[in-house]
Amino acid sequence: MACLSFGFSAEACSLILWNTNDQAIVAARTWDLYIDEKPRLAYLPRGVAHLGVAEGNAARWTSKFASAVLTAFDSGSGDGMNEAGLSAHLLYLHGAEYEPADDRPGVANLLWAQYVLDNYATVTEALAGLETVRVVSTKALGREWPVHLAIEDASGDSAVLEFVKGRLVVHHGKDVTVMTNEPPLDEQLANLKRYIPFGGKLTMPGDIDPMSRFVRASSYLKTLPKPADRYEAVSHLAGVARNVAVPFGALDTSGGESTDTWPTRWSTVVDLTHKVYYVMPVNSPAVFWVDFAQLDARSSKILAVDPYDIGLSGDVSARLNSSSPMQRPFPLAP
Repeated sequence: MACLSFGFSAEACSLILWNTNDQAIVAARTWDLYIDEKPRLAYLPRGVAHLGVAEGNAARWTSKFASAVLTAFDSGSGDGMNEAGLSAHLLYLHGAEYEPADDRPGVANLLWAQYVLDNYATVTEALAGLETVRVVSTKALGREWPVHLAIEDASGDSAVLEFVKGRLVVHHGKDVTVMTNEPPLDEQLANLKRYIPFGGKLTMPGDIDPMSRFVRASSYLKTLPKPADRYEAVSHLAGVARNVAVPFGALDTSGGESTDTWPTRWSTVVDLTHKVYYVMPVNSPAVFWVDFAQLDARSSKILAVDPYDIGLSGDVSARLNSSSPMQRPFPLAP
């Protein structure tokens, strides 16, 4: 039985869910960070044992569902989907304040997404299950990473979970479709009403700060045309993600105080209807993906591939292997 410990870096990013077309439930996100997170595209089977935190009252679990994830620093998962069609995404949220200590077993905030993918098939199940554990802030690369979590399932249901002033705030429903970084979602939604597509008078902002990205993502999501098929649904939403991506060297001229204006290094799209996980690197013009229909969830092997391989393109399910070039074995033993 394999084991997974904690340790991962979260990012400033943008997330968009498209659950109103009749071809596929799809969600796209950008991965933005000031340093290279050295990701791996990994497939984790059922039966992987996990430890929620290194010390103290730690949650322990064995994965019920296989998942495809992007890792960071060969240590954990910040984005992915499982075989049931549930996806989870960690995004940076400056100022997040976690709940005070209590008797619940702890899960590192940087393992929050993997905990969801391992244990639940739907958003409703995940929200109920997460009540039994306490999310604990942990360090990676010598610093803490305040994060919030977005989850979506194959029915189009969605939720955003944020810790604001020591209290968990949950936004749940099919209308929860966009998330960036600070401020928390309540403030983002209030700001959105100031813009023309949402009842206000302001024109669409073009800057790279989280509030501007939130408005642009929401605006372009609202005007997406009906896709002809599932592939068009994926590509149309990827276009929205590209519009909120942050180019290398871009400067924030919004006048705000956000630190979450780091360059986009990767983008991903999850097709929750057809169980396909797409990866779109910025260092390559190619797109590659993992198709759950091509993988054996009953296998005990943890598989991975180096996404920096410039030769990756199309379906890479068959190219995942247990001897991918990695700095350290993944997952790490607790």
